[in-house]
Amino acid sequence: MTRFGGTFGLMCSAAAAGLLFFPATSRANSAAPVAADAADAADAAEIVVTAQQREQRLVDVPVPVTQLSGEILDTFKVQGMGDLSLYTPGFLVQEQSVQRSGFNLRGLTQDDSSPVSEPVMSIFTDGVDNSRQAGAVSELIDVDNIQVIRGPQGTLFGRGSVIGVLAIETKRPANDFEAQVNAEVGSYDLFNISGVVNAPIVDDKLAVRGAVRFKKRDGTVRNLALPGTRLNGVDTFYGRGSVRFSPTEAIMSDLIFTYQEDHPPATQFKSIVVAPEGGDTSPFTASAQDRPDQGIDRKVWGLTWDNRIELADTVDLRSITGFRKVDAEERWDGDGTAYSYIIGDQHTKQKQISEELRVTWAPDPSFTLMGGGSWFHEKVEDVIGLGLNEQYMLGSFPTIAAPDRPIVAAATFYGMPVTAMNYNAQTRKNDRTSLAAYVNVSKTFFDRLTIDAGLRYTHDEATTEAAATRVSRDGIAPIALPNGLFGNSNGVFASYENPFSFWTPRGAVSFKVTPDLNVYVGIARGMRSGVVDAVFSRTAVGPATFNLVEPEEVVNYEAGVKWKFGAMNADLTFFKYDYTNLQVRDPNSLVGALINAGSAEGKGFEASLRGEVLKGLNLIASYAYTDAGYTSFFDSAGKDLSGNRFRLSPRNKASLGLSYEGAVTDTLNITARVTEFYQSKVYFNADNLPHESQDGYAVTNIGVGLKSADGGWGVEAYVNNLFDKDYLLDLGNTGKGFGLPTAIRGEPRIAGIRFSQNF
Repeated sequence: MTRFGGTFGLMCSAAAAGLLFFPATSRANSAAPVAADAADAADAAEIVVTAQQREQRLVDVPVPVTQLSGEILDTFKVQGMGDLSLYTPGFLVQEQSVQRSGFNLRGLTQDDSSPVSEPVMSIFTDGVDNSRQAGAVSELIDVDNIQVIRGPQGTLFGRGSVIGVLAIETKRPANDFEAQVNAEVGSYDLFNISGVVNAPIVDDKLAVRGAVRFKKRDGTVRNLALPGTRLNGVDTFYGRGSVRFSPTEAIMSDLIFTYQEDHPPATQFKSIVVAPEGGDTSPFTASAQDRPDQGIDRKVWGLTWDNRIELADTVDLRSITGFRKVDAEERWDGDGTAYSYIIGDQHTKQKQISEELRVTWAPDPSFTLMGGGSWFHEKVEDVIGLGLNEQYMLGSFPTIAAPDRPIVAAATFYGMPVTAMNYNAQTRKNDRTSLAAYVNVSKTFFDRLTIDAGLRYTHDEATTEAAATRVSRDGIAPIALPNGLFGNSNGVFASYENPFSFWTPRGAVSFKVTPDLNVYVGIARGMRSGVVDAVFSRTAVGPATFNLVEPEEVVNYEAGVKWKFGAMNADLTFFKYDYTNLQVRDPNSLVGALINAGSAEGKGFEASLRGEVLKGLNLIASYAYTDAGYTSFFDSAGKDLSGNRFRLSPRNKASLGLSYEGAVTDTLNITARVTEFYQSKVYFNADNLPHESQDGYAVTNIGVGLKSADGGWGVEAYVNNLFDKDYLLDLGNTGKGFGLPTAIRGEPRIAGIRFSQNF
């Protein structure tokens, strides 16, 4: 109780102190007469969010949320999730490939590809969960808005919302005809064409909308081991079609179909130990990955049925039904060298179906009661395999600890032949059903003081099946790993079922100093459901045993200030969280068994400012300070990692975006934009090794163009990563477990020209 009281008191004091940053003239200005154009600018600056599952002004919501409208996304040419990092405080997206992505919020990262682990950050597209890694990354085209909601949101958003929510709302069919075509060409033979069309069928009753994109770009990294091939490229097709049916004013029904297919070349995994012939070990020069079939193939499609019914003047019902299917396969060179030493494969198939019903009762503006329930069921089948050349294991190969060791392939070992490919695969199936019910109430007193409180109950039934196989592809019996790296059950499956139940409450109190100046404090509990994970013996052939990983818990405290002044919106949030039973991949284990790490904590603050600074000149700026890491963590070998920082967690992150549009003539406008992004040092793994870290860096993107004054056409020349800054997306990967860490570089400077035409 003392700890809670002290932390809560600190947050209240911090929020009060935050008021000192705002001029006292705000009260006087609120009563002063304003010009018509200033009033129009203020109206245009009004931001509406749904962070509490209902429409509210941003300034009124006692939750830290960043909303990026479709207009902002278009202005800054945001096409992929990786670009969201540039405009959101405390949020980083590590998009190393379409199949493997990491989402870091307030220091915690969601990047686990295991089929049995639960997400820690919920990703919703049109209200449907899209969080599992293999299918999480999607194209951002014809988007209405994106909201990044920071902190535990399990009460209102459900499973996986432990560190926050990324909610994407696409544009829905409307009653006016519109069409748009965009084309882009650029560096590395970039070709990108997209189109959007909206057509009313029956006025106010039926309308359709479609969006499509085809994007292709050669890899940015040469692959010396396979001449003529490149790494880190793009090959994507995306399509979406939606139908809106409104038989009456009280009913609105949207049916949305999405499909994305990706076939990019392989991801760069460059060895920082073994240099390619004629090259070096820098992550930013040519690589040498000798696997001929490496690459990615992914198909993701989904169907969403969103129904909104006004049952009465004060009662609304919403139903969201979703179905998704993912089929994703990646083949990679695990050692990142021109030698056939380590290969990796992963093939994930996922099917899910979900339903959520939500009723909202708002008898007057001061009171809202919301309640609902959800059902979620998924089946995931994942096969992960590693192939090892035992001739190098029993011979000699360099490592990060012994980089000068000679490369020797031992064809025989004490007179016995040695296999050149000992291949071991593990199949895990996850069958999980999640049921939940929740209620949330909001009450305002004296038009100033608002109390929000909510509670969700979740019950999961999780079943895991697992089997492992081992085979020598050349028919020679293995010596170093007779049962493979994962173990071997000869393909025989074993299963285990376990239920998990938990409560996730939240509460917040906010006070309006003025109608446009709000201070708040809040507390929320987040839970990541438990996991049934499979483990195989590496000393004998036999079925899997099962490791029960307990649910992860976080208690989050925060206090904030939100202020809307004229055309500007500002916010400042202080937070502190404490984790127990943190679920992590064991950094000491080659196969990365899921374990409970013990405890962790984080604290920091986030600030943002956005709006029209001068006529035609718009700003969106953010800063986040995060101090987060493990307070108690011992890996399976007993190594003490307590005090280490979280993976991919910069202490400082800042961004500044400026856009300008002004008239050149009566019919012609000039446009310009610049984005500056900075992040401080990060470690790429929980063991915080110095050679697996990256110092702080900054990236600059610019664009200059012309467009017709009526918005009919536009052209822009742009340069991303203007100063060609070298930076990494990841370092370690599969090779790390063998003393051969590999690196994935970020995108180099890319220039291009974009054309657009609206009809």
